[in-house]
Amino acid sequence: MLRHSLCFKHVKFLLGYTRIRNEVHCAGKWAQASEMQQNNAPVISFQKPQSHVLYNELHLISSEEIDNPLVVDSSFEGVTPIVSPSFNLASLVNKSELLQLMVKLGVSIYQWERKADVHSWIMALDFKKDVQPIIQFLVDQGVASHSLGHFFTKNPYILKSSIGDLEIRTNYLHSKKFSSEMISRILSRNPHWLLFSPERIDNRLGFVQQTFNLTGDEVRAVATKESRLITCSLQGIKLMNFGFKEEMGFEANQIKELLLAKPKLWLMNKSMLVDRFDYLHNTMKMDHESVLRFPAALTCRGFRIKQRHEFLCHLNRAQYDPKLPRYVSLLQIISDSDAHFAVNIARSSIQDFNDFCKTM
Repeated sequence: MLRHSLCFKHVKFLLGYTRIRNEVHCAGKWAQASEMQQNNAPVISFQKPQSHVLYNELHLISSEEIDNPLVVDSSFEGVTPIVSPSFNLASLVNKSELLQLMVKLGVSIYQWERKADVHSWIMALDFKKDVQPIIQFLVDQGVASHSLGHFFTKNPYILKSSIGDLEIRTNYLHSKKFSSEMISRILSRNPHWLLFSPERIDNRLGFVQQTFNLTGDEVRAVATKESRLITCSLQGIKLMNFGFKEEMGFEANQIKELLLAKPKLWLMNKSMLVDRFDYLHNTMKMDHESVLRFPAALTCRGFRIKQRHEFLCHLNRAQYDPKLPRYVSLLQIISDSDAHFAVNIARSSIQDFNDFCKTM
């Protein structure tokens, strides 16, 4: 309403000023015409404005200028577009004991702002009553104190859970023969795990077990090694399985072997993974068994593999058959620093390797 009022006053002021300018312009034309008439020149006559009209209009300028926000309020920056309000938790840190304590704990408050609904309830919490019991619970489950900041940064929603619900979810893992060390690793590496009910976790563990034909111990090993696989999209797991089987040509038993060795592969981008395997298999002539022996090669950056392989080709040392002399394993290509690779694997120098990379 205030902005509309200011806009109306500005428009009224501009219209009044324009009318006065036109009157003054006409008065000047009248004077010029009078002078030309004295010189017997043909002119068009203009009506001279009355003096009181000009005085009233000039007085209007002064009265309107009193209400001009640019004069009254020096901080006024003009009319701005109406935008939706934003909520910045970081701006409340100096006023909120809760946020101050969370920052000291290592929480990145700014990441909470990316979660649309956190600000609607987080400020209503009491640190001693609502937060401290959950901190104690996590510490009792083996979550390291220096990891609590990361934990609450990733999963502030656990602060809305009751201790009873959290105990039920950890007791379920104990009932499934997960050891305390396993539970500690699961919770530390996957803060979102405790948001899932025991029923959902049970269904997901069963899905993974049936999909890959795993034993109970193998399911526990996979869940402990990469707990995010259990809480990720099940459709994503199916899509990755299709990529390994149909696009890369792995057999079912080989896919299971990959899962047990590197479950992280199922969380990667499928198209990038297929491209990386295509380079290993079709360009470097690595068979499936070689990739299975060194599955970490599928997680290595593609350009790193390409640089080192082509440098070995340049030196005529790209020999990946373990039955032949001067064998170079896939692990030696993806491991260690460039200097170690250039000197100890390629039998060259880091300067030559860097110069070669500049030509790629």
